Parts: sequence; C-alpha cells; structure tokens
Amino acid sequence: MLIESEQKRENIVRRVFKWLKRRGVKTAAYDKKVTYILVALWIMSSISLIIGGLGTPSGFGMIIDLIVYTLLHTIVFLTVTFAGGFLLALFYVPLPRLLLAALFYSSAITYYILSEANLSTLFSGVITAVWMGAALCLGLILMIVSHKNWSTPKKFTLIIFPLAYILVIFLWSPTIEYNSVHPTFNENDYITPLVVPNPAEEGSYSFKSFSYGNGEDKHRDTFNKEVDIVSESVDASQFINEWKNYREFFWGFDETALPLNGRVWMPEGEGTFPLVLIVHGNHSMEYFSDAGYGYLGELLASRGYIAVSVDQNFLNYSNWTGIPNEDMTLRAWILMKHLLEIQRFNGTANNPFFEKVDMQRVSLIGHSRGGQAVAMVADYERWFSDDESVAGMETIDVKSVIAIAPTDTQVDDMRAEPTNVSYLTLHGARDGDVHNYHGDRQYSRVAIQEGPDFFKAGVYIAEANHSQFNTDWGRMDMRLPGGLFLNRQQLMPAEEQREVAKVYISAFLETTLNGNDQYKPLFKDARYGKDWLPNTQYVTRYEDANFYPLVDYNESNNKTVLSQYIIAEGIGFESWEIESAVNRTGNTKRSKGMVFEWEDNASYVMSLDENLRETLSNHNFESMIVSLANMDRDFDEDAHDFSQVPRVEVVLETSDGSSTRVAMDQFKSIQPSIFTQYTINPWFDEIMREGKYEEAVEPVFQNYELPLDAFYEQAPDIKLEDVTTITFHFLEGPGKLMMDNVGFYQSN
Repeated sequence: MLIESEQKRENIVRRVFKWLKRRGVKTAAYDKKVTYILVALWIMSSISLIIGGLGTPSGFGMIIDLIVYTLLHTIVFLTVTFAGGFLLALFYVPLPRLLLAALFYSSAITYYILSEANLSTLFSGVITAVWMGAALCLGLILMIVSHKNWSTPKKFTLIIFPLAYILVIFLWSPTIEYNSVHPTFNENDYITPLVVPNPAEEGSYSFKSFSYGNGEDKHRDTFNKEVDIVSESVDASQFINEWKNYREFFWGFDETALPLNGRVWMPEGEGTFPLVLIVHGNHSMEYFSDAGYGYLGELLASRGYIAVSVDQNFLNYSNWTGIPNEDMTLRAWILMKHLLEIQRFNGTANNPFFEKVDMQRVSLIGHSRGGQAVAMVADYERWFSDDESVAGMETIDVKSVIAIAPTDTQVDDMRAEPTNVSYLTLHGARDGDVHNYHGDRQYSRVAIQEGPDFFKAGVYIAEANHSQFNTDWGRMDMRLPGGLFLNRQQLMPAEEQREVAKVYISAFLETTLNGNDQYKPLFKDARYGKDWLPNTQYVTRYEDANFYPLVDYNESNNKTVLSQYIIAEGIGFESWEIESAVNRTGNTKRSKGMVFEWEDNASYVMSLDENLRETLSNHNFESMIVSLANMDRDFDEDAHDFSQVPRVEVVLETSDGSSTRVAMDQFKSIQPSIFTQYTINPWFDEIMREGKYEEAVEPVFQNYELPLDAFYEQAPDIKLEDVTTITFHFLEGPGKLMMDNVGFYQSN
C-alpha cells in the first residue's frame, strides 16, 4: 500500500510538471503577431525609466546611472513579462499573455515614476494611460511597416491613426490662457529713467577667484586638491538626529564634520571691501548648486565687493535619504559659521582674506530656502541667543539682506522679523517651485525704526520663474519627470531673468553697502530702470523711515473707525471690508487691507480730525503713497474682461469746501493681474500637484506715488494741514481692489 501511494504521488507530480511544461510552451501562443508591440513597450518604459533616473541621480554620474537603470529595467522587464505571461497561461487566458504582462509592468513602472515625483494620483494615472497608448501605437507602426506582404499605400493608410496619436502627444501645444502681460515700460511715461551708470555693467576692478574648504570633497576638485584655503569643519550634531548611511557614503563625512566650502571672487587692490555671501536653496544634492551664482560673483567682484558662494549641497534633498531634520536652522547656522570663518581669515596673516574684508559692511543673498536662511541670520538672536558656537556674530554688521524667491516656513513656531536691516526680495510670477510670494510676507515683517539709511523693497517679476536665477538649475522648476509638464512658453529668456537680478542686486548693494542713494528710486518704481531692465511687468513695493502711515489696517477691525483720528465711509460699494491678504493657496499673509468691490463708480471717504491735521503740519511731505492690489481674480472668468483695469482718483478737501483732484493713472495706472498657467495644459494646473497650481493669480501690492505738488498746482492755496477729508473715487467698474498702506513721504 505504501509503495502504491508513493507511486501515485510521483505520478501526480510528474503530470503536474508535464502540465506546467505544456503551459510554459504555450505561454507565447497568442503573442507571435505582437512582437513589435512588446519591443515598443520596452522602448517606452525604458524612456520612462531614463527620465525618472535623470530626476533621481545616484551620485555616480549620469552615464553610469543610465547604464545601470536601463540594464536593471531590461532584466525586470523580461522577468515580469515571461513570469506574468506564464501565470496567465496557467489560467488559459486566450489573449496575448506576454503583451498583457509587459503592458502591466510598463504601466506600473511609469505610474510609480510619476507618483514618486509628487505628482497626483489622477495625473499620474492619466499620463500613464496616454503614454501606454503611445507605446501601443508605436508597436502598431513597427508591426505595419515591417509587414512583408502589404503594399506601401496600405501601410501608409494603416499607420495614419497611430502616427497621428503619437504626433499629437509630442507636438500638440494647447493655447495658453491670458498669455500676455502688461509691460511696465511705455513710450510716453511720467517717469524719466535714471541717468546714472547701469549697475549691471562690469565695474573697474580686476578680480581673482579661488576657493576655501576642507580639502577633502569627493566630487569637486574646487574643494579638494584645488582648494586654496583650508577651512575648519564644524560639528552640527546638536541639530541633526540622523545622518543616513548613504549621505555619509556620498559625501565622506557625517554630521560631526560638516565642511565650510566657499567659492570666492575677490577684487584686487588696496583697502577693505564689503562682503557679500550668496547661498543656494534646496535642490537634488547630487546636482550641485553653488557654482550657479558665478554670474553674480564676477559682477560684484568687478564692482568692489568680495563675493562668496556658499556650499550647502550636503544639506539638500536626496531621493535616497530625504533631507536632514532641522533643515532651516542648519542652513542659517552654517551661514553664520562661514561669516565667523571669514572673520578669522581676515585676521590671519598670509591668508588671501587678510585685512581685505570690511566686516561692518556685510550683505547676505539667499535663493529659495537660502532666502529664508539669510532672513534668519539677520534675526539670529531669535533662535541662537544661547548658542555659544556662534559667539562673535555680534561683532559682524549685516547691513542688508536679499531674498530671491524665499521660502517662509515656521522654525520652532517662529519666523524671522529682522529689524533695522535693509531688505530686498525678488520673485517671479511663473515660479513653479515656491509658487507663493513669500518674500512679500517677509517684507511685511521687516521693521525699520532708525534713520533713512534702511529701507525695504519687493519686486514681483511677471515672466520670471524659480530656477533661472541659478545657472545650474536649468529652466524647470521641478525635477524630472514633473518638469516636462511645466509651461515654459510664458518665461522670459534665462539671460534676461538674470539681468533683472544683476540690476536690482547690484543697485541694492551700491545703496546699502556703499551709501550710493542715486539708485534708490529704482526700488520705488521699476520705470527708473527702463534703460537697464527687460520690458516685462514689474510690481514693486518700497518703504523707509521717511514713510508716515496714515492708515494701518492691521491695527483696526472696525471699517469705519480706523483710528481715534480717522473715520471712514464707503459710498456706492457692493462691499467694503477689512480682510487679510492671502496668497495663491489661500493662506493669510501678515498684512490686512480694505477690500473694495464696486460695479460702476464708488467713493471711499476718510475724515481726518484736528489733532491729526496738526501732526501733519509738523512734517514736510512731498508725496502721497497708496498701496493697492488688484483682486479681479475673484470675478467670473467668462463674464469679466481682465484686460480692462479700473481707475482711481484722489480728492483732497478742506473745511471751507476747497478741493483738488488728481487721477492716479496720471502717474501710474492700476496694475492688471498677472495670470500664470504653470503647466502645458490648463487642466493639468488643477490636477498635477493636488491643486498647487490651481490658482493662476496672486494679488500683489503695488505702491502708487502721487506728488503733492500735483494737488497744489490745481489749488495753490490748499495746505495739507487744512485737509479734512481724503476721498478715493473708484471708477469704471466692475472692479475689486485691496488697499494696504495709505500715507505720506516726507523729504529727507
């Protein structure tokens, strides 16, 4: 009995193996005519993997990455295709089994690459389906063209549809909605451009470039064998809980020995020079960022500044390790360690920095997360007051800060609020990375309390994006594959965007470090730079200690009683309410304003009491400042004409009935909203990043300056201290505007 039972088991096993063998032989029974489609699936899935691989570098170099990724992909493709086909054969599926398995794998790997790049589930699914459709069409074309028995006309007829599908996928470009911007520079303008040297032109100094670092960098000779000054490494373990193994393998150090690496451009000649540190933001750590500001370093050195591009690549994101914790604190701390190290170099004989640096004239430039870090350094005591490792920072005078498209996240439940430091922010309306104008929020927190030397300014640039400020970041504001779907039709050329940066940054440093006030008007109104700047739309804000605020909506929740000195009344509005200013995603900024919405014409009357008028008489004011943001994004897109902007006129009236009226557009028209389509298809804006790109407009405040002489010319007998009411007439609606600051500028 035992022998018979054993024989039965052996027979069963033998029959099972024979059956599996027969099914294995039959695996490709339905696939003989679809070989070319299998090849096409391998080609298209290989392209998916190559694109994803370029966005996920290993650090061993692009060529090695592509070879390894393609080889592994091919092995997995073949394994899954045959294993999946065999599994389907076991169930007698009467379809091309290898094709189904290959299609499943190709779809899965494409979807994974898209979703891993932080693209939404819906978007990843749609693109995967479209891409697999292209693969099947490519396979059909190969199959048709290779058929031996079909005539050329028949082949041509049969490939029309699949070829058209592929051409549409790769060549179709939907119309960009609201593609045009309103150029700031016009032929007959109120403003006369400055007649001073272009701040973006090369200066008179020859300069030398060199580097400092620990001399042990594994990837860049600049910080290894070619390093000119060996700097000390720093222990950042107080901020980092975990420094992952791959990060240590890639860089060759852990959190206890972070290097202080910098690229230096130094003017040649006698004397001390102001110091300007430039720091990049977050980017793939395997794609280095610090060399991308060489265009600024060379310009600034030629104009008499010591410029240093700071290396913080080892703090950046990697697909393999993520990003270190306490990221923003680390960036600010490392930047201060660079300042202290340069101060040490400055006091060390036989060092290229020896007695060359004026540590009392320091400016910091930061891009993206670097833009937040420089603001934190300017307000470092908020986070580092008890940190002995940055002792000595009190002897370094940071005069000014430049934040290029900065982030503005909370760090330990706080945000930077620099005081008595000049501040400039630059931001592009086409920024697909930091899509909210966070520099405007930083601007609102900068406090200027002492003298006219400090000022703050914001410049919003219609056709600029995030990456083009750095020459190594390319034109895409997302890593691959996401960057392929971003709209680049609305971008200015990279050279023009960097020209904007050169003009504003150089002029700002001339003003804040060298006391050259001849460039200061540029920050009040971009039209003063008409001869230097590309002609796009600029939205600007400016404030210094000479500004006397008449109304501060941040301090009032009562729309009629604005203060003990001012009573307000709205006439003819559909609504007029104090609201918080919000960014693209609907998050509140620091500032509040009065939002006016009207259909035809309406008026806003501010009545000034006698005490306020007496205070005004003690000042020598030269102009009125009104800050307005266009809120027409709230109107129905199908019913509203966004190319038409409302008009505003201002009336000053005295107690005896005398009045004088000035139209705002005599000096500057209301700024139209800047619409941005972030992606190549309007629908993608809604679904690609879980709504991140859904809002096309961010309302941005523009300062409008009305010279008081324009009022006095019409009524020479009127004096400001006699004015009892200021009336704003809102005309040619429908319109919706937010008013932020209202006040006066006094002469220096």
